[in-house]
Amino acid sequence: MPGRFLEAEEAVAEFVPSGATIAVGGMHMTAAPMALVTAMVRSGVRTGTLVTSPSASLQAELPVAAGLVDEIMSPYVGFEDLGLAPRFRKAVESGELRVVEIDEGSLTHALYAGAGGIPFLACPPGVDLTDIPRVSPELFRRVRNPFTGDEGWAIAGLRPDVTLLAAAEADEDGNVALGRFPFTDRLMALAARRLVVQVERTVDSGAMAARAPGDTIPGFLVSAVVVAPGGCLPTSYPGFYDRDEGAIRTYLKAARAPETLEAWLADLTGADPARGAEDS
Repeated sequence: MPGRFLEAEEAVAEFVPSGATIAVGGMHMTAAPMALVTAMVRSGVRTGTLVTSPSASLQAELPVAAGLVDEIMSPYVGFEDLGLAPRFRKAVESGELRVVEIDEGSLTHALYAGAGGIPFLACPPGVDLTDIPRVSPELFRRVRNPFTGDEGWAIAGLRPDVTLLAAAEADEDGNVALGRFPFTDRLMALAARRLVVQVERTVDSGAMAARAPGDTIPGFLVSAVVVAPGGCLPTSYPGFYDRDEGAIRTYLKAARAPETLEAWLADLTGADPARGAEDS
């Protein structure tokens, strides 16, 4: 296969530098790129700013639990019906993790701007009813509509240094197909300076060509492809497998206390979970 096909640890080492702005795809507990996120944690890669979709779970909670995130830009991190994200909450409450407050609509608009090469985008009027522009002034500015003269808020375009996504398939040329509802993942892909994608399987170019254009991401945008069947577990991937609720509950139980969390992380990484924080 071409050089862009790498193992997860190789892709992280080559394309995910410490201190970068890293976007992780997936929505809720679906299609989280856990093979790549786990490789980051095992490698001790520190994230300067972690950007998530409008709703994230373990793909954000895990690097935070490992102490490898400086700040996070995310409307929500949690486990839906299974409860809150315990280490995310603890890190925010203790001041160890800075939250860049942003709502779902503004995040999507920021990614639209980044994907289109636009420096900023006007926000819908509803953001005026929130305090988000006030608490995140680095993201928002007042602008005047050149057509009507009305004023409103605009949000800066967002271009992650690296985006990590999960997709269904890749062909030999590195083209990938999501094979599912895209959430904000496609926008994250188009906005990224570098894109690393884990896939469930490989297919030939003929099968890829049969995919709908809106389902695919062209290979020239993809920095690396990691073939990782089951790589989203314990989150789900539509059409391939459901979430592993037992594994998620095991993590949530372990995360209740520092000593059990440390043991869980050590089992995951095969090393001291504090390594990343010490090395950075």
